[in-house]
Amino acid sequence: MDDASIIKLLWERDEQAVEELKNSYETLCFYVAGNILSQKEDREECVNSAYMDVWSSIPPKRPDNLKNYLCKLVKNCALDRQRYNTAAKRNKEFSVSLDELSECVSDGKSLEDRLSDEQLGKIISSFLRAQPEKYRKVFVRRYWYSESIEDIAAYFDMNANTVATYLFRIRKN
Repeated sequence: MDDASIIKLLWERDEQAVEELKNSYETLCFYVAGNILSQKEDREECVNSAYMDVWSSIPPKRPDNLKNYLCKLVKNCALDRQRYNTAAKRNKEFSVSLDELSECVSDGKSLEDRLSDEQLGKIISSFLRAQPEKYRKVFVRRYWYSESIEDIAAYFDMNANTVATYLFRIRKN
């Protein structure tokens, strides 16, 4: 079933919409959560919570891209769960990918005061669209899906050092 049909079912409050979400995106949702969380139960909780959030938010929201909307909900839930699980400790692999971005994204209040999340998202999207396709895909896999450099290298049949170089160049730009 396509996204428009699923959204239509959600608007009609038809519970079949949740089953269709599962059929279409369950593997992807578990993949996104699994790149952040190690415990199977935590991943299941986040995916189920995301389904509930979609059910609760549509309507009134009508996302342009249901897959991205659902992945965002799963990722945010997984990040919250990871913060809760580790409190003072941190997941080394995930925090490394965030630390890499810290050099090119300010954490000061001044940036937050000047740009809304939506504006910042548009700027990042515009920047990424201007990058070569492979650079863009490597960036998204690393910083959106939280994949390890080794996994990205294997996916693109590249050397891990090449992936690291791509990421460095994008962050530098």
